[in-house]
Amino acid sequence: MTYGLDTDFLVNLAIAGAHRHAESQRFLARVSSEGRVRFGLTQQVIWEFLHVVTDPRRFERPLAMGAAQTLATQLWEAREVQPIHPAPGLVRRVLALMDELQLGRKRILDTALAATYEAAGITRLVTFNSRDYAVFPFLEAVVPE
Repeated sequence: MTYGLDTDFLVNLAIAGAHRHAESQRFLARVSSEGRVRFGLTQQVIWEFLHVVTDPRRFERPLAMGAAQTLATQLWEAREVQPIHPAPGLVRRVLALMDELQLGRKRILDTALAATYEAAGITRLVTFNSRDYAVFPFLEAVVPE
């Protein structure tokens, strides 16, 4: 089984003081122990991850950019991770979804992420923002507990 990863899950996993750090660690340990699990990861999530984990306004102890880049590289190159690249036609699909679902400007990145995973055949997304993805019928939000 392959799970797509959302930025908020990775941020909570990486930052020890993050609100849902423990839930992220438990989820990763549980699904990893089940074996044969893979994680899809997009470039968009890597860029957002770097932006968020280094932000001193969000965290008392954010990661230094060098440490964040090292962690992002480790995530991207992990054997359990399948790097997902934007598919041809992604822009057209995102615009069609935005129109079809009547989504506004604050939903562009969520829509792009959902469409990227859809094109890769990934139907489950690990996220703490399940409401953001409920609108996409092809994607099931999996919330770590």
